[in-house]
Amino acid sequence: MERLPEMLALRETRGLAWLRAIPLVLIVIMVPVEIFTSTVELWAVIAAMPPLAALVNGPKITTVVSAASVVACVTLETMDLGANIEDGHSELLTVVLIGATSVLIAYLRDRVVARLLSIESVAEAAQRALLPELPKRIGRIECAARYRAATADSSLGGDFFDLLDTPWGIRAVLGDVSGHGLDAVMTTAAILGSFREGALDDVDLNALSVRLERRMTMCNQYRGDWTEEFATTLLMAFDRDGSTVEIRSFGHHVPLLVRGSEVLPVALDPAPPLGLVGEHHVEATSVGRALAPGDLLVAFTDGLLEARDRTDRLYPLEDRLRERVAAGPPFTHPSEAVEFLFADVKAQGHRLTDDAAALVLRIRGPEDGPAVRRAS
Repeated sequence: MERLPEMLALRETRGLAWLRAIPLVLIVIMVPVEIFTSTVELWAVIAAMPPLAALVNGPKITTVVSAASVVACVTLETMDLGANIEDGHSELLTVVLIGATSVLIAYLRDRVVARLLSIESVAEAAQRALLPELPKRIGRIECAARYRAATADSSLGGDFFDLLDTPWGIRAVLGDVSGHGLDAVMTTAAILGSFREGALDDVDLNALSVRLERRMTMCNQYRGDWTEEFATTLLMAFDRDGSTVEIRSFGHHVPLLVRGSEVLPVALDPAPPLGLVGEHHVEATSVGRALAPGDLLVAFTDGLLEARDRTDRLYPLEDRLRERVAAGPPFTHPSEAVEFLFADVKAQGHRLTDDAAALVLRIRGPEDGPAVRRAS
């Protein structure tokens, strides 16, 4: 069982694999050095090689290094015929004990690493189940989305999005659950499940909104007043040909409409976030917009807006997007816009302090080719 190299690969440290060979190389170097330099005794340094190997290796390679250390000490004791025999035996015993302990530590650590890898695999599977890869195109609407956790140690969070082809048109959602940890993940799963069911059953956004609010109420039913969660949510309903869209916001940032070289915030009157008003008091105003071929709708969570640089300035998403469309060629696919946003955050020296997600939709024109239907 050699799990540590796999864990190092997960943490993008594959380029440091050469460190694993250093203890063995040092043993090979130190033996002739001590043989030809009678004034230097390096057995203590050789004894330190197995613990060093255990830091970056599993039990197998640590065993090899420990055996090499024992062989090196036996060789030095044999070559140094004038040395005290009892001292030589005590040094050898010390090296053996240190090597055996190092192998045991490497074995136990590898078992812990194996469990961590298992947890990592479960988290990745859960993330794919919650946020599956969206179709690149549904009818006249092209789509791209990305989620990025604030920390590399976590792949699960409270940001969510989805896009479905339904009997009533194309439905899209993007949102952000308050809080972190497993509670936020469970709430995210509940909201997405209700959306996927409601998008197929509910004719309009009114009924879908009530359904989502009811689900949030159920999620908070057994939580205390100080542990209740809410979710800022953006709902979008497109007609079949993508010529119009109805947008409704529950405490979420308004999307941006990219048309030619212009970037225009969609004027909305947001309702309170889901989970704060109750299903019998859902009052949200929708706004309808006519869309033209080539238009992009850019929706995002606050993780992108709250990315900060070293001077604690927030990332100016709207301004940066406006500069990009004014200076560069138009985005030919939503994936280009998504890639730009996340790459530009890093290029501008900003760091994500919260989970971030973006959903970009583009209306295809006749010049883009025939529409493609995708099953929901």
